[in-house]
Order: sequence, then structure tokens, then C-alpha cells
Amino acid sequence: MTPTLFGLLILERDPYVLADTAGLAQAWLQDAGGFAAIGLFVYILYALTIPPAQAESAKSRASVTTFMLGMAVAALLLYVAYVVLLFAGKGFDLTNYRPQVTDGSFVKAVAPKFSTDLQPMVLTVAGLCAVLGIGQPFAANVLKMRLRRIGALAKLGFKEASRGKLYWVFLLFLLPFLFPTKWWFLFKAENELRSTVSITAYAMNFVLLLPAVLLAAFSIPRDIRDQNIYTIVTKPVERFEIVLGRFLGYAGLLTVVLLLMTGVGWLYIFTTGVDPAAEAETYKARVPVRGKLSFASRKQDFGGTNVGREFDYRKYIAGDPTSAQRAIWSYDRVPSSLTRGRDFVPCEFTFDIFRMTKGVENRGVDLTIRVTTRNAAQVPPPDAKDGSWRWVNEQRGQEYAQAARDAVRKLRNLGPNDDVNPESVFRYAQPDSKEWEALNELTEKFGFFEIAGKEIFDYHPESVNLPVGLFKNAQQPGGNPDLPALSVFVKCQTGGQMLGVAEGDLYLLEGQRRFVENYFKTSFGLWCRLCILVGIAIVLSTYLAGVITLLGTVVDYACGFSSEHIADTASGHSFAGGPFKAMNSLLKAEQPTAQADAGSTVDFLTRLGDGLFSWVLRRVVNLIPDIDSYSWTKYLAEGFSVPLECMAMNLLTTVGYLLPWFVLSFYLIRSREIAA
Repeated sequence: MTPTLFGLLILERDPYVLADTAGLAQAWLQDAGGFAAIGLFVYILYALTIPPAQAESAKSRASVTTFMLGMAVAALLLYVAYVVLLFAGKGFDLTNYRPQVTDGSFVKAVAPKFSTDLQPMVLTVAGLCAVLGIGQPFAANVLKMRLRRIGALAKLGFKEASRGKLYWVFLLFLLPFLFPTKWWFLFKAENELRSTVSITAYAMNFVLLLPAVLLAAFSIPRDIRDQNIYTIVTKPVERFEIVLGRFLGYAGLLTVVLLLMTGVGWLYIFTTGVDPAAEAETYKARVPVRGKLSFASRKQDFGGTNVGREFDYRKYIAGDPTSAQRAIWSYDRVPSSLTRGRDFVPCEFTFDIFRMTKGVENRGVDLTIRVTTRNAAQVPPPDAKDGSWRWVNEQRGQEYAQAARDAVRKLRNLGPNDDVNPESVFRYAQPDSKEWEALNELTEKFGFFEIAGKEIFDYHPESVNLPVGLFKNAQQPGGNPDLPALSVFVKCQTGGQMLGVAEGDLYLLEGQRRFVENYFKTSFGLWCRLCILVGIAIVLSTYLAGVITLLGTVVDYACGFSSEHIADTASGHSFAGGPFKAMNSLLKAEQPTAQADAGSTVDFLTRLGDGLFSWVLRRVVNLIPDIDSYSWTKYLAEGFSVPLECMAMNLLTTVGYLLPWFVLSFYLIRSREIAA
């Protein structure tokens, strides 16, 4: 069986998984709790300043319960305790601490982890108290709501939006997509499906998102202007039911349109056909098992080499027979699916080659790939002229070498004294052969496999078959428990060349799913983005005019595409600095990377201004939706399956983001005088 080709996927961040739920929940309580505390204190002050002669309706809309006051006091005391700990330098969050990068190197974004340190725990409990306090009237109002009324309002919103026929106008933009993509663009045959998927994804985003924000931003302001809302609020209907009904109605309409457009997109790809080269590479849905990348050499602090490329996503190891530098992918656990009903596991990879010399024409570089379990631990060689890693248990290594020779003699019916070269026999072993069966038995016993002389080319997909016995050995008890269950060591053998690797460049293939299934799963991320966009617009429209709502929603959503850059600036770790440093560099006509005059008054004021800007930005950065976490187009275009676990996390984060907005809409629409 020939392994499938590899799809190149750049992983600048890992998608959220269920294991990240605790850390995300803690971060949500800290962030949402901070805004909830501000809202709670402002609301209490507003309620206390209402004059006694005010109308009873105004007083009822700004009532304060004993529970709210108690939670406000508790939150205030905890925030004071947090400030004291912050200035005292105690209880710092060491779990999520990441040292500042000063050389501009690529740093992979990671999900927050749950921290039991004193500062984050105090901040979490304070946020919880604030959320409970501000959410108590909201929760009480939710208990009064009825599904029948919400359903009727949602049905009304659905009908009003569909009668507007706004989406029929934007469907005209789909006309160019009635023709094959290759009629309009020039690309390589293997990139045909990538281009088609990207173009259809951009078209669907434009056709869906723009009408959605126009529809949601002007709905409630138009009803108030036309006095249509009076016929609703005068009925026994909770005001928040109006907001929720509008959201569900518009979300329902958008869901129907999204399903129709996804079906049209799939039919477009299916009917226009896919080039065989593209079909072999990306017309599938791979299920990869990814490991964690690290680098090792004789030097203890070796972390890969930066060759000076602008996009430093990859790190490089030196190529030479005597080089001890290795790129290592580690797997803490081996899924049982890798050993069930199979005798080999494909390992697929693609690497970058940075040539220090011209090399041999039409010749790539040679790799040595060694796969070991914790039962076959390896260490770098002590000699600088020796590039071969060794077994920690040298006796075990000698036993493996002897067992390999004995296995080859048995296969070739040779005598015990005949010289054999196991590498030359097992290197060309194929599944469903006697050699492969012997290799499986050998690797299951010792947990060691190596293939040398694997030629690769720059960014060209390659793969090797790994004996399933390796993974069975990894599942066995024993060995060093501090080591990963499985490790893949990659060495560049060709001198004068450097091998560039990233964490997503190598993976184990667990299985494959159907492309059509993956195509429809990809649209779920767009559905979550539609819900976020409609939710923000409806919440803002409860108090603002339609045009202001539209501008605010568009700005907030557009900033979501740069959320990582904004978060980097807010953290103060940006290599280019903040706005004050940029202003100073611009006035001095200096490069952003130029070293400032340390100790000068200008440098002090610049750092102070950027520090204050970062502090303010950190407070508001979580108002911006993380749009990139809902985009699965790259997975679809490169032929990787969208995990159901990640889709569930998309839904969870969407609910978590919209919940504070809905609480805000509850207070906004309750405080607004609507009925005449």
C-alpha cells in the first residue's frame, strides 16, 4: 500500500480542545469578571442616585438586591487583595508565564492553563463574584421567559428578514463561480483544489457576513423608529425575549442560507472535477496524530538555528554525517487506533532545505529517521566527531543489533557465522512481506526502528512506513516514565545543507475521512462567526442608532482578524514596541528595530507611554472575538480533517463570548424607555 501524499499546513497555534476547558473557563472568569465588576459598580451607583420622586417604572428597572450588594463588596475586597499581591510580588502566575522574546523569533500561541497560584485564583474568585452579582437579575429574568413567546418572536424575525430579500442581491456575486476556477486563475495542477476552496470560502464569507451585519444592526432601531416595537412591549413579553427572539430568528435564516451555499459550493467542486494531482494530495480528510517538537544536540540549550528568514516559523538543524543535531517529535501517548487492525503506520512529512552550498544538481538531501519508544532511550554522542546517537542502555542496544542479524539470517537461511547487514534488508522491506513481519516482531520487542538515506526535496511531500510493532512496544509498561511514549528523531546527513522543520511538518496518519464530510464541517466555523457578528450587532442596536451599531460591530469584528497581533502588543512583548516607540522612531527616521538610547528622558517617557498603553489594551483586548480560531479553510484546503472535539470547543467559546454581550443587552433594553 502506497502512503498518501502530505498536505502542507502551517500551525501557528493549536486549536482548542476539551483539555483546555478549565484554563479557558478561568481566563473567562478573570476577563468577563473584570468587566462585570465595572458594570456592577456603575449599576449600583446609578441605582443609588435615582431621586425618590422618580417614577416607579424607572426604579423597578434599576433595582438592587441584597445579593448584588454582597457580591459587589466581596468582589471589591478580592480585587483590593489582588492589587496588594501584585505590588508585593507574591502569588505570581507561573503556570502561564512565558518569558519575553527579544530576538523576534516565532512563538507558538498556546491556550491558557488552569493556574492554582495565588494571584490568578484571587482574580478568578473576584471575577466569579462580580459575574454572579451582575448576572442575578438576568438569571431571574431568564426564569420568567417562555419558549413559546421566544419561538414566536424568532419566527417573526425570520419572516421579516426573508421578506426583505437582502440576500438575493448578494447572490449575484456567485455568478463568476458558475465556471471552473482554472478558467480565471493560473496555478499548478496540485494546487487546484486549494485555490478553489480558498476562493469559495472568501465568497461565502462576503456574501453571508455583510448582509448579516446590515440586517442585525438596523432591525431594532428600525422597529423603534417605525413604532412597530410598541405592539410587542405592551404585551406580556419580557424585553430580553425580544433580543433573544431576534437573534434566533436571524441565526435561523443565516443557517438555512449557509447550508444552501455550502451545498452549492460542494456541487461546484464535484461537478467541475478535480485534477488527479490535486485529488491525490488534498481531496481527502486526513486524521493526523501530532507530536511536540523539540531540538537536541550535545549542547544542553540547543533550540534550533534561525537562518534569518523573515518568517521564522521553522528552525533549522545542520546537515553533516558528524552532526549530533536532531529534530525530535515526542508523543506522550499512542492512540490505540494506531495498532488496531494494521501492520504499519504511515509517517508523513515535508521539510524546508536551506542550502549553504549549491550541492549536487537534481539531488535532494538525505535524512536518517529513527523512531524509538521509552524502552529504547537515546542520548547524544560524547565525541564531537561522532554524529550517531546511542542507546542509554548499551547492553540493550547490543542485544538489538544481535537480534536483527539473527532475524536476517533466519530470513535468508544463513548460518550463524555468516556476515549480514540488517539495514540493507529491512530498509526496502514492504508491508505484507516476510521481512516486514520480522521487522514488526523485532520492533515490538525492542522499540527501535531506523531508516537511513531517505532522500527528500525542498517542500516536497514524503512518507515512510513505520512498523506497528513500535507502537505496540510504546503501549507496554516499563522503560523510563519521564520519557515520552514515542519519539521520532530526524537527522540531516548531507553536509553543507540545513534542514528546516516546524511542529506541523511531521505527523502520524491515524486514518482518513471523506472530503464531503469535511467540507460541511468546515462551514461550522463560519456559522459560529455569523452568530458572533449577529449577536454583537443586535446587542448594540438595543441602545444605539443603526449606523453607530453598524460601525461598532464592523470595527470590533474586523479587529478579530488581528487579535494575535493586538494581544502581542498588549502583552508588551512586541519586538517592534508600542505606538510611542513607533512615533519616536518615525520622528527620528530610525528603523523600528533600532536600539533606543537607554537612560535618556525620551526613552523613559516612551517606555512609560507604551507600558500604560499595553495595560489599557490588555483590559479591552478580550472584547475582540478570536476570529482565527473559527477558520477551518486551511484544514480543508490541505486535506486535513476538522476534529469534532474542536468543533465542540468552537461552540463553547461562541457561547462564552456572546453571554456577557447578552447580559449587557438585558440591562440596556431594560433601562431604555420604549413604550409611549
